[in-house]
Amino acid sequence: MAIRQDTIVAIRRNEGEKVLRIANVNDKYEMCTYPADPNQEIDLKNHKWGHYFICGYKGFYEFARSRGIDLGEPVGLDVLIDGTVPTGSGLSSSAALVCASTIAIMAAFEENFPKKEIAQLTCDCERHIGTQSGGMDQAISVMAKSGFAELIDFNPIRATDVQLPAGGTFVVAHSLADSLKAVTAATNYNNRVVECRLASILLAIKLGMKPQDAISNVKTLSDVEGLCMSYASTRGSSDPNLAVKEFLKEEPYTVDEIEEITGENLESIFRNSASSLDVLKAAKHFKLYQRASHVYSEAKRVHAFKDTVSSDLSDEAKLKNLGDLMNASHYSCSVLYECSCPELEELVNICKENGALGARLTGAGWGGCAVALVKDSIVPQFILNLKERFYQSRIHRGVINNNDLGLYVFASKPSSGAAIFKF
Repeated sequence: MAIRQDTIVAIRRNEGEKVLRIANVNDKYEMCTYPADPNQEIDLKNHKWGHYFICGYKGFYEFARSRGIDLGEPVGLDVLIDGTVPTGSGLSSSAALVCASTIAIMAAFEENFPKKEIAQLTCDCERHIGTQSGGMDQAISVMAKSGFAELIDFNPIRATDVQLPAGGTFVVAHSLADSLKAVTAATNYNNRVVECRLASILLAIKLGMKPQDAISNVKTLSDVEGLCMSYASTRGSSDPNLAVKEFLKEEPYTVDEIEEITGENLESIFRNSASSLDVLKAAKHFKLYQRASHVYSEAKRVHAFKDTVSSDLSDEAKLKNLGDLMNASHYSCSVLYECSCPELEELVNICKENGALGARLTGAGWGGCAVALVKDSIVPQFILNLKERFYQSRIHRGVINNNDLGLYVFASKPSSGAAIFKF
C-alpha cells in the first residue's frame, strides 16, 4: 500500500541552457547540476542524491526512443524537490523520488504513458544507480488507490485492489538505522538478487533443465516455480519449497561448488551485469537454500493475505490472521533472508509487546522502518508506548530531536499513488 507521505517534484523547461539544475527545499541537500544529456553515465563511485533524478531522466529518454517518440534536442530543466518520505527509512524514498522525477519529466515534455508502462519504466530507471530493483516499490508508487492495498503481479505488471478489514491501522516506526540500499548494494540488496538467481539456476538444473538453458533462460525464482510445483505434485503437494528442501543444501555454497553444478564460471554467468560482478567480488559464499525458502514462503503469505481479506471471517478474525502473517514474514526476513538488523529486531519486539497484532520490517531491510498492524482503538496509546520504550533513550542520546518525532513514528491508512498538477 502507499502511505500518506509523499515526494513532490516541481519542474520547468529552460530552453536557454542545456543544464539540469536540481534543487531541494531541504538545505541538507546541496543543489546538483548535470548536463542536459540523456546519454550521460551516472558516477556510481560519487554518490549524490541528484543521481535519482538522473535515473528518471535517462529512463524517460530510453523509453521514449523505444516507442519511436522524437523528443528533439535535449533542453535544460529547472527542478525543485520537496517531500515527507524519510530517506533511508525503507519506505521507498528512492523509488518515490525516481517515480516522481520520471512523471514530472514526462509532463514537462507533454507526454502521457499508461500507468502500467510508467511502473515498469521507473523500475528499469533505478537500475541506472546500481540497484537491481524488483519493481514493487515503483509499482505501488504509481498504481496505488486511496483506501486499498494492492496485490502486485509481474510479467506483465498488474495491480489488484485489496480491501483491508475495518478496525485496523498500520503504524510505521523508524528504527533510526539508515537503510543505504544503493551504497551497500554489493553486500546486501544486490547480493540477495544474485543468490536468488543462483538458487533458481541450480533448481532448474536439478529438476532436469540443461545447464546452459538454465543459465540463459532462468533469471528469477518465479521462472522455476512451475518446475518446483510439478515436482511437489509428485509428492502430493503444491509447495515449491519441497523442491528447495530436496535439491538445495542448507549449508552455504562456495563458488567452486556452484561452478561444478553449472559447468560455467560465475563471472561468465553475470558478465552482462556490472552490479552483479561487484557482488561476486565481495561474496565468500552463497546461502541459496535460505533465500529460495524465503522467497517461496513469502509469496505464499502474500496470497494468504489476499485470501484472508476476501474470506467470510469477521473483521476481528481477519485482522488476527493478517497479524500472524506479518509476524511470520518478519521471522523469514530475519532468519532466512537475513535483511534485518538489531535496531529493527528491537523495534519489532517492542511493537508486539505493546499490542500490535503483527509487525515486520518493511522495504529493503538492513535498517529503515517497521510496520505494525494495530487495532484502531489503541493506536494513540501504542504510539505513546513506542515513544517511551524505543525513542526516548535515543532522544536523550541526541540521536533524534524530540520535535521531529512525528517524522519517525506515525499511523497511516492506504493512500493514493502519483499524480500530476499543472499550473
